[in-house]
Order: sequence, then structure tokens, then C-alpha cells
Amino acid sequence: MVVREKFEGELQELKINVTRMGEMAIQAVEKACRSLLERDIELALAVLDEDKQIDKLEEEVEETAILMIAKQQPVATDLRHIISAIKISSELERVGDYAKNIAKSSIRLAKEDLPFENEDVAKMHSACLQMLNMFIDAYNSENLTDAKALAELDDQVDELYGQVIRSILDGSFSGKNTSNQSSQLLFIVRSYERIGDHITNMAEEILYMVKGRRYHLND
Repeated sequence: MVVREKFEGELQELKINVTRMGEMAIQAVEKACRSLLERDIELALAVLDEDKQIDKLEEEVEETAILMIAKQQPVATDLRHIISAIKISSELERVGDYAKNIAKSSIRLAKEDLPFENEDVAKMHSACLQMLNMFIDAYNSENLTDAKALAELDDQVDELYGQVIRSILDGSFSGKNTSNQSSQLLFIVRSYERIGDHITNMAEEILYMVKGRRYHLND
């Protein structure tokens, strides 16, 4: 019984660290967008620096998970929770990387005379933040309904991404924006589109964790 209690404590700690990574990813995305809108180079640099903390926590999650498998030889249900923690932490690390990419774009745009404004980017940002918050809740409560709903939100992000790309291709985006803003917009919306994809991957891990089957929500 003592051994089992110790293992459950380790499993809970693993889940807590994954949740911490999710919260750090949310902060990274929020700060990256704010640095973009406010042309705040210092805030953008903070996103780049804090990404190292996300990377470090991913390594800790992976190391802890591997040790748990090696030492405890967990049963099927517990093993799924551990494997999902490894995969989700990897996906969250990638979310942090894309937030870093947005921050890099904000640095490149900081000296522009005109502020960067794009309604579709604002919508993509809001949708991705909503998805990240929903993911954390769904992961901790193992809520399959919310996990599946994340794929629908990702469809919205994909649609917004397509709108921006079409507006650039047909020349309707330019307006008051500079050529530099237009080119950086491509990197920014691509980053948000990829963030949505990674969150959907994490939602699939929740389904696997609970149901023991692999589902592809983007199909």
C-alpha cells in the first residue's frame, strides 16, 4: 500500500508539472502578443528567456516519467497517464517555441512607425488562448467532451489562417501596413496556426489517456 501511495504521489506530481508547463505556455503566448501590439522589445526578450524554463521543465517531466516506468512497472491505465504526460510536455514545449517566434517578429516590427494591427491575428490569439485554458481544464478533469471541442476551435484558427493568407495573396491586406509588417504577418499567423495544431494533438492525448485508444481529431 505504501508503494502504491508513493507511486500515486509521483503520478500527481507529474500531472502538476504538465499543468505548470501549460500555464507557462499561456503566459508566453500572452506576453508575445502584448510585445507585438505594444512594440515592447524588453517583453519580447523576456519571452525568449523564459522559454528556457519551459524547455527545462519538459526535460524534468520526461526524466521523471522514464524513471517511474523503469522502477514501478505501472499497469496499463497508469502507463497511459505517464506516456501522455511525456507527449503533452513535448507539445507544450513546441507551443513555447512558437510563442518565441511571435516574440521575435515583434522585435523585428518594434521600430516600425505604424503599429501592427490585424483583426484576424487578434482572433487567432484569442482562440489559441481559449484552447490552452480549455486544455488545462480538460487534462486535469479528464473531460473528454472538452477535449473533443478543442478540435472545433482549431478549425476556427485554421480558417482565420486561411483568410490571412488569401488576403496577402490577393493584395487586400496591404492597406496602411508596411511591406515588413506584411512579411512578418506570415510568420505570426503560421505560429498561431501551429499552436492550434499542437493543442489538438494534446487533446488527442487526453482521449488516449482515458479511453486507451488513439483518435485523430483533425481527420
